[in-house]
Amino acid sequence: MVINRSEQPALLYTMGGQDEYGQDLVEPIAQKKITLTFGLYNHKQTDDIRYEDVEYTGLTPYDVADDQVIELNGFKYKVLFVNPFGRMKQVFLRKI
Repeated sequence: MVINRSEQPALLYTMGGQDEYGQDLVEPIAQKKITLTFGLYNHKQTDDIRYEDVEYTGLTPYDVADDQVIELNGFKYKVLFVNPFGRMKQVFLRKI
């Protein structure tokens, strides 16, 4: 399967709230290793507010929640929305 060949190893973090300036804190708890197929989301979806800030999309067989951060190739991406239906979960991401 082509999707399995393009999967990359990634680390999963959980958001740790906000600091005194309102910035999101990333606290690594139980750094879980997952695999993720990663792609660029190159068109603007204006009909649904959930997709307004989406820059990247990903596919993973692992359970991912929208309060988590994925680290891939040295960059961190905030999970904005997860479509959990089917064997693969569709993950919408924004670089932080």
